[in-house]
Amino acid sequence: MLLIFPLWTGLGGYADITRWKFVFFAAATAIWAVLLIFFAFRERQAPNWPRGFAILAAVLAAWACVSALASPFGTDTLMGHNYGGLIPLLLYIAVALGCAGYGQWRDNYVNYIAISVTLCCLVAVLQLCGLNPLWLYPEGVDYYDAGVLYTGSFLGTMGNTNLLGAFLCLAAPVLAYTAVQKRGKSLWLLVPAVLAVAVIMLSRSEAGLVGISTALLVGIPYYVNKNGHRRTALFILALEAALVLLALAAVYFFPPASGTLYELHEMLHGRIRGEFGSSRVAIWSEALRLVAERPLTGGGPGTFGLRSTLEFTRFVPETGATLTTVADNAHCELLSVLVDLGVPGALLYLVILGYVIWRWFKGSAPAAGLALISYWAQAFFGIGTCFVLPFVAILSGLVSAQPFVEETKKRGRVQRRR
Repeated sequence: MLLIFPLWTGLGGYADITRWKFVFFAAATAIWAVLLIFFAFRERQAPNWPRGFAILAAVLAAWACVSALASPFGTDTLMGHNYGGLIPLLLYIAVALGCAGYGQWRDNYVNYIAISVTLCCLVAVLQLCGLNPLWLYPEGVDYYDAGVLYTGSFLGTMGNTNLLGAFLCLAAPVLAYTAVQKRGKSLWLLVPAVLAVAVIMLSRSEAGLVGISTALLVGIPYYVNKNGHRRTALFILALEAALVLLALAAVYFFPPASGTLYELHEMLHGRIRGEFGSSRVAIWSEALRLVAERPLTGGGPGTFGLRSTLEFTRFVPETGATLTTVADNAHCELLSVLVDLGVPGALLYLVILGYVIWRWFKGSAPAAGLALISYWAQAFFGIGTCFVLPFVAILSGLVSAQPFVEETKKRGRVQRRR
């Protein structure tokens, strides 16, 4: 999953990449689960689940089933729109529980991520040069035809630039933190980390930049504190908070003429328009309307795209055509969960997120935890799909498992001494 899945595009290019990504993930997960169960029985080794994580995951799975049963969309909730339904969700939960019960964070995982990130970014760089490696675009089409010949923007081996940004802002902190932590021969990991950030910037993935910025703001004081310099870490946090406040003050009093910072200036002054944030404000308003319709059980897993009626149209002078897109995702994972699973599902989502962050703060798998912090920051503006959520499930399980793995090792050493 860490090495091949990010590079797997299937056989139909970008036109059919979502289906092929899900097929790969589902097949790999099914094979892994069967083997895991077989060897667990053969070795008579019960999963060493962290109790809190296991209970929360099981309750979320149960509530997702309740939501699906209560949904007016019936069996459509099984796969959901764009593979966001009940079955994919249960697969993510199974992966997280398997990794939490039997997994352990290993340095080799970072090397696999580094290789896949490097190759993915090299494909993206070639596409930014106007080429079509792997023939992912239709014949005669390239990256720069985005918004003219087709809606959206596609780059690399992860499809949509927003999904590519989500993957890269998840991977870059793992690579950078490990390089700084291990140093020596691991410093080469900074190369794919920098390459990932460069592609995020060149592809203008604003959500990805939010994730990377958050990883920097959180990761530096975390690393300093972990190395025994608590006062220095607190000073860095205070300095970062002051810099953020100064930046917001500058945007508030000295607005730029246009762009994201101009939109932020307007919002700070209470002037909010639907087209702000690449129309995210309008999409979030649509999401809140859908939440109000079914606040308890939601519409069912993966039903936002089936319920939304919000459309965007844009006239393209170059072709004389009008491109139409439908808001089939909330562009905020928390809102997506709220729409699909209702208020209880969203609360469970937040509690699980908080649990994993707490485990990370206590010292479990620092690189993986920082990656999740980065991802969840961008997820408030991003899309949660089968392209990236498998990585989130794997890392969440490994972060939750790590303290228990260390405790098991300690108990084993004590028993051997006895």
